[in-house]
Amino acid sequence: MLISLYRKWKRARLLEGGFRATWLPYMESLPFVAHLTPAQRTRLEELTMVLIDQVYWEGRAGLEVTDEMRVSVAAQACRLILGLGDDAYRGVRTVYLFPSTYSAPDGTMKGPGVRGEGDSHRLGEAWLRGPVVLSWRATRQGAANDDDGRNVIYHEFAHKLDMIDGYADGTPPARNRQAYDTWVEVAGREYERLKESTDRGKRTLLGSYGATNEAEFFAVATEVFFERPERMRERHEELFRCLVDFYGQTPVSGDD
Repeated sequence: MLISLYRKWKRARLLEGGFRATWLPYMESLPFVAHLTPAQRTRLEELTMVLIDQVYWEGRAGLEVTDEMRVSVAAQACRLILGLGDDAYRGVRTVYLFPSTYSAPDGTMKGPGVRGEGDSHRLGEAWLRGPVVLSWRATRQGAANDDDGRNVIYHEFAHKLDMIDGYADGTPPARNRQAYDTWVEVAGREYERLKESTDRGKRTLLGSYGATNEAEFFAVATEVFFERPERMRERHEELFRCLVDFYGQTPVSGDD
């Protein structure tokens, strides 16, 4: 109770100062921001301020974390939760940023949400009850290409939403039992279809990486949902509707 009250008080104090003017160019450089309604833009700014404040940011491999990096990462992450509760990212406490693709020794345990190129070259990962690790280069590329269906921030922070219930299983917390049952049925069917298509070497909207496991399927589906919503609606209508229900929003992007 006291912790909850303190969080609300701290949030209110933080938001009193408003979004920093020096941060606006970084926010407005993100293509998706131009498609937001005024109410969504205000909420995005507030959520971004809170996430920047609550996270411990650390650069790795000599990278110095700047305000541009914090705003870019946080704003993209908070796009996902515009229709969710204020505490959706309460489990995100640390973000490590590498300048580019980073390496991990062969045999090193991977986090549940590794996005990479091969076994040892990584673009990002999200750990259960642990940090989010990102390549700044991949982050910038994902932000600039807003309609290619690939965004490392959306991918890794989708994993963090999936992990809210303590598991990285590709089943995000549902609003109610009916939504849960619908997700399990639809996502399960779509996942199996994707695996079959991948096994046949067929190109798909979701891509072969989504066939890795259920957790990766949810993260990849999230990327496509926010970056290519109309394509997803056309080709995977039921999955699209499930994601609209979970995220509480219908994205608009450059592919519309």
